[in-house]
Amino acid sequence: MDKEFKTYNQQMRKLRDVKHMECDGSVDKSILARNGYFNLINGYKTPFVTGRDLEGNHIYFRDTSLTQFYELKKFDDNLRMLLLKYITTVEENVRTLTGYKFDECNKNGAIPWFDTTAYDPGSRLQYRMNTISSAYNELSKSRLEYVKFYMDNHENIPTWIMIKVVNFSTFIDVLQHSKIEVRHAICELFDIKDQNGYYDVKLLIGSLHWMRKIRNACAHNERIYCLSQSQSNSQNSGRINDKYILQLRPSYSRDTSKHIFDIAVYFKYYLPQNEFKQFIREFKDLLIILEKNIVPQAFQNVRGQLGVKNIADLDLLEQLPKLRIEYNKFDRM
Repeated sequence: MDKEFKTYNQQMRKLRDVKHMECDGSVDKSILARNGYFNLINGYKTPFVTGRDLEGNHIYFRDTSLTQFYELKKFDDNLRMLLLKYITTVEENVRTLTGYKFDECNKNGAIPWFDTTAYDPGSRLQYRMNTISSAYNELSKSRLEYVKFYMDNHENIPTWIMIKVVNFSTFIDVLQHSKIEVRHAICELFDIKDQNGYYDVKLLIGSLHWMRKIRNACAHNERIYCLSQSQSNSQNSGRINDKYILQLRPSYSRDTSKHIFDIAVYFKYYLPQNEFKQFIREFKDLLIILEKNIVPQAFQNVRGQLGVKNIADLDLLEQLPKLRIEYNKFDRM
């Protein structure tokens, strides 16, 4: 049966009498009115749930309150903005560098991006053609003034515009099917290498795909703290045990799923040390505030869903040795 309409007062009574949750007064009523019962209660209940009663209703940890749900939502909102800020920075950097190296490796742009010979000859022709087709399709639909200008006044679109305009997913395909020199140059700059010192192209592509997924979730205002991706047969799924993960406690290597924590690990590669340190500080501050404002059991559940085994691991990750990113030497890589 469809659920019947309930006033805010009736919703609050249900939370008190059925959910046994602390919920009373004008402040709580304002929280419900502003955020909505479904968005707040249904959206953020999982960390607070300890079981079900005989009638199937959720049982929450003792001392759980509506205000704590709101604190978790605020944490999620702030985390979303934090991740979006740094992901878009990394995305812009990698796009720009890829465009430069792509042209450099194609006779300084003499071979255009829409020529299949501009890509890795070891990549299947169908993959290269699909990538070019996707880029063309997205450019043709673009309403950006500079794209329209080039279409109206020039015979082709330069690589830097194509790289800047196409969707993140299409850009990753361009990079994945670029000549091996392009991928290796990006790996060299960011020190994306395996334990044996070889360029880790799988980590390069996999990390960008995970950032893309997180960025898209942020842009669509989805819940972020609990986002994960399990190991499957599909490409780029599941955790990639890179050199930083392997230096943390063994439980990280045993966890085969990607979490928000993996984004922190990827930022270790892509951000200069001072920017990475700032990210870790901001991330930790959000966690510390949340820990003070919700019941301990719920906080441990949130921390677990983030993929953080212990907050101190963020400090350890920040302190692990990292080579300086030498952008000024990129043209020699």
